[in-house]
Amino acid sequence: MKEGIRKEYKKVYDATTKRIDIVDVPEFNFIMIDGIGNPKVEEFRLKKHALKILSQEIREYFKREKDLIYLISPLEGLWDTYDNSQFDVTRKKMIRFTLMMAQPKLLDEQTFEAIKQETANKKDNPYIVDVYLKKFKEGECVQTLHKGAYNTEINDTIKIMEYITIQNMKLTGFHHEIYLKDEEKVPEEKLKTIVRYAIEEQGA
Repeated sequence: MKEGIRKEYKKVYDATTKRIDIVDVPEFNFIMIDGIGNPKVEEFRLKKHALKILSQEIREYFKREKDLIYLISPLEGLWDTYDNSQFDVTRKKMIRFTLMMAQPKLLDEQTFEAIKQETANKKDNPYIVDVYLKKFKEGECVQTLHKGAYNTEINDTIKIMEYITIQNMKLTGFHHEIYLKDEEKVPEEKLKTIVRYAIEEQGA
């Protein structure tokens, strides 16, 4: 039976539209790539695909060398909006982002660099060489599930900000999106995106 991050950490990756949940997000091993710009541009698409290509190659490596079979993790994005309460990518042409995909804990720097170099030599994507491996831990977070087009996500973001204020919390991280559906494979009305923010209680 294939396992994966969404099965192993079901609570962390199982948000709902009906409420805002508080979750404790542990440390994960991510491959990441940074950028600046609107997600509608070609550079963003190529960087997204660089992560997906590498994730496929990493899975093949572990299947071949370690007899480890698992489901590839969803694409995620951290967005430095400068003003989280007004987050709306459709209105921000120059916005810093980090795209990332979780990987097996067994993946070390040496193995990753070898896979990356081999992949860059055989795949036609100029951004594969810019991908890096990094551990990332968010800790306590609030999150909800957004269904539908990305340009309506601001409504759920406002709800989260109101919740954080009422609960006397403060933000400690960037706007975090987890893309449970691929926008290239499903119509926008069927998209599912977890919206997450790292928080802590005021005075903590």
